[in-house]
Amino acid sequence: MSNAITCLIVEDEPLAMELMEDYIRKLPILHLKGKCYDALEAMEWLKHQKADVIFLDINMPALSGLEMAALIPKDQRIIFTTAYAEHALDSFAFHVIDYLLKPVSFKRFLQAIQKLQLQLQPAGNIEVPEKEPELLFIKSGRTVINIRFSDILFIEAHKEYLQIHTKDQKHLVYKRMKDMAASLPASFIRIHNSYIINLQHLQKTDAQSVQIDDKEFPVSSSYKEALQMRLKEYLL
Repeated sequence: MSNAITCLIVEDEPLAMELMEDYIRKLPILHLKGKCYDALEAMEWLKHQKADVIFLDINMPALSGLEMAALIPKDQRIIFTTAYAEHALDSFAFHVIDYLLKPVSFKRFLQAIQKLQLQLQPAGNIEVPEKEPELLFIKSGRTVINIRFSDILFIEAHKEYLQIHTKDQKHLVYKRMKDMAASLPASFIRIHNSYIINLQHLQKTDAQSVQIDDKEFPVSSSYKEALQMRLKEYLL
């Protein structure tokens, strides 16, 4: 366990705490060193112990995660967790590895741990999650069609169905938007209740819209901060 990445969870919701504990236990590279149900308890814990990374909830009583982050050493690695995307930009004032929106999927958790490992270990020793699939298989009548994720421009909601748009084709599938979003690679992000886009094909964006393949799509207020956070990773 000497090479394990030590973790502290700070979370006031019991179910969210259990989920993070379960995710940490699934990865041998991680070691859960402590858990606290509010920021004040965590501040006391940090007086006597250390953790390589803190999974820190933002919305907590008495002292918020952002307020706690301002009081601990600047080099403390943090992965923020919250149900509210509007805090994303504020969180980058600290040594933030990632920002996870609840409910956190295991796939999204793995992506955050990969970023953490890149900071903690030499490149040759990084244990990375299994490579993401390159193909999506969909059923059309009695035929199964494969589509490269990299060829998908955007995905659009149509009542109970989704329409997958590539450069030359459209494919209609019976699937919920939420379920589709959870199964896509990291290059995809939801920007609206009706749209998921592939950032690989993003041409330009402003505060209200994005452009892909010369088409303009609205960015809703509930997804705007998460989009800005993702784009920040690629800004020069």
